[in-house]
Amino acid sequence: MKHLSLMALACFTLMACAAYPAPSMAVEPNVLIMGEDWDEDTIPRKSQVFERVIDAVAGQLNKAGFKVIDETMATNNSFTQGRVRRTNSELFKIAKAIQTPPIDAVVTFKIYPYFKADNTTTWMNARATGRLLNVSTNAILGTFEVTLPEEVATEPGCHKNRACALKYMGNHSRNLGQELGSALAVKLSRAAVGNVSGNASASAGVKKAALMQAYKFTFDNFDASEFNQIEEYLVAFSGYDTHKIIQSMSQNTVVWYETKSDDARLKRNLRKMLDFMGVQGQVSCVKTTCTITKI
Repeated sequence: MKHLSLMALACFTLMACAAYPAPSMAVEPNVLIMGEDWDEDTIPRKSQVFERVIDAVAGQLNKAGFKVIDETMATNNSFTQGRVRRTNSELFKIAKAIQTPPIDAVVTFKIYPYFKADNTTTWMNARATGRLLNVSTNAILGTFEVTLPEEVATEPGCHKNRACALKYMGNHSRNLGQELGSALAVKLSRAAVGNVSGNASASAGVKKAALMQAYKFTFDNFDASEFNQIEEYLVAFSGYDTHKIIQSMSQNTVVWYETKSDDARLKRNLRKMLDFMGVQGQVSCVKTTCTITKI
């Protein structure tokens, strides 16, 4: 019986690998760019300066082959629009709630303008700081800080004139955004699995990058011996990284599962697993939370 189980496991693994063409082993992450402006010393998100920075960041990430999701389009029907001075925790909660499409990584950043007056003029610089987070695993993928390469001469008394300050910040916001986007692309590439194509329309033969994804699996109405078989399959799934049992009862087991596989492949593997086990059951998933029930 054990020999047959191992044979089925090996057969299942081979079928899982052959079920999809190699290029869809992973899917490039969906990245959401969000402005964190709760600090009164930062530039509020609903300003021309902020919009230019976001556009420049999105352009750099698109150029690197990542899919950038527009926050307004993704949240228009579900969340109040136009809010400013949002906290980091609020932004992360919104990113987790977006379902079409699901967000893999979120970028939150703040922009600090800097003006210093002397006897000749007012000098300007700007600093952008933020974090890159994996929405699924809650892991911090990186932190970043960029500034303009040098101080910029504005006008005498510009630091006391809001219109003057915004004008010069606007003139240089694109440069700041490009530096920020370039740094983010590097961090995303390092965090992702595989090689990121430098062109979003690269040939289908290039393996795309994907971030580690975390799932919560609840196996309902399976006894201990059945779950032992399930655990062998989970480890054999393509893209498997690690798993932890976070709850174990006689007929119910909850598993935290981390994988590099794309979502469709993983959920298909769960359904095929039940077939190979000869078990009648159903797989029900909401985003990354799945319940596998033996009927």
